[in-house]
Amino acid sequence: MIITLCALNILFCQRYSAGYGYKKSEDPIITVFKSVIFNGRKGDWERVALDIDTISDRIDDVKNIFDVNLRPALNAGLCQHNFQEVIKVMANLVFLAMKEKFYWNISEGLRIFMKAKVRLRLADEYYTLLLSGNVRRYDRLNGTKFHDDIFNKFAEAGNALGSIGFLGAGAVSPKLNDFEIATKEIEQKLLIVFPYFQSGEEITY
Repeated sequence: MIITLCALNILFCQRYSAGYGYKKSEDPIITVFKSVIFNGRKGDWERVALDIDTISDRIDDVKNIFDVNLRPALNAGLCQHNFQEVIKVMANLVFLAMKEKFYWNISEGLRIFMKAKVRLRLADEYYTLLLSGNVRRYDRLNGTKFHDDIFNKFAEAGNALGSIGFLGAGAVSPKLNDFEIATKEIEQKLLIVFPYFQSGEEITY
């Protein structure tokens, strides 16, 4: 079940990733996702709707960048008190939020190392805390190794960022093409595991 696996993954994953001033697991995408699961299970749909409303800007962001409007499906799930549907749409938002981080890094050509690193770490945290449980389940059922592949691709994307070195010494230039390839493979693997995800229009950078 999507709900069970997502919930367990959120509760037990301890992997750290900091950025944008948020401490571990404090990013609004993560905190709202956890709250939606907790309050949705209790049937507190008013609280679920209020929580989701706090990330309206994030829903608008992915719509503006990828031309994916999650609101109709999300509103339908809320009106029908359809827990499973709401979680599926929220998971889609997580995927698009990851993709958004990749998008901005590529748009900037990885020129701002610290920004690029923070974005990648947040995307990694979104995956680890919110989506990886379902990927592991898919692997068990299908004999695949998508989780390991995605883990390795995040590592490759991190290496592609290069390094600022120490006081300029030992600096390594970023490899934009390698970053694009690694992150695109992450997206493609996730779209296989979650075939109902809307991924939006292909962006030409």
